[in-house]
Amino acid sequence: MLDALLHRLAGSPSAFHILRKLPEWNFRQTKNRIREVCARLGNPSVLDIGCGTGEYAGLFDPSSYLGTDINARYLDFARRRSPVHRFEEADMTQWSSPARFDLVLVNGVLHHLSDDLADAVLSVAAEHLVSEGRLLVIEDVRDDDDPLLTRMLHRMDEGHYIRDVTAWRKFFSERIDSERSERYFSGICPYYLVEGRPKR
Repeated sequence: MLDALLHRLAGSPSAFHILRKLPEWNFRQTKNRIREVCARLGNPSVLDIGCGTGEYAGLFDPSSYLGTDINARYLDFARRRSPVHRFEEADMTQWSSPARFDLVLVNGVLHHLSDDLADAVLSVAAEHLVSEGRLLVIEDVRDDDDPLLTRMLHRMDEGHYIRDVTAWRKFFSERIDSERSERYFSGICPYYLVEGRPKR
């Protein structure tokens, strides 16, 4: 019964948005990290893979931003929140476009995917980076001692491939030439961040 309720909440973009935003203190820690990367890159063009409700669109120049997601309801919500930004419904395991970007952001996507599908997303990300572009990946982390609320949020999120730090570190070391990585907390929720370039 609880899982059914959490599934219904996850299916509602507005409910999901609020229920993640509050315990994560408006995603301040994540937003600060994204801003820091953008400052170093100097107002980059951005592909936001798995943009969801468009929470991070406001951090980027609308003229050089594209948010993609597979969920049309979430994209409708994102468009209402950020009407000046561009959003596109797309399956990012097989997306193709001539566009190239300075920064590809993959935030909260891979923990929904098997290794094979995650590899497909990272391959698409690599294909759409400019030669000196950067890949920024941020993923939920599972800890054995997660508090109950964190575990509930993870269940609502329905990410069936949430890994612990050791597993994420191994996963990314095989796929990304990392320039920076860290575990941090967004409110009560633990995350793992890696920034670098895809291994070719």
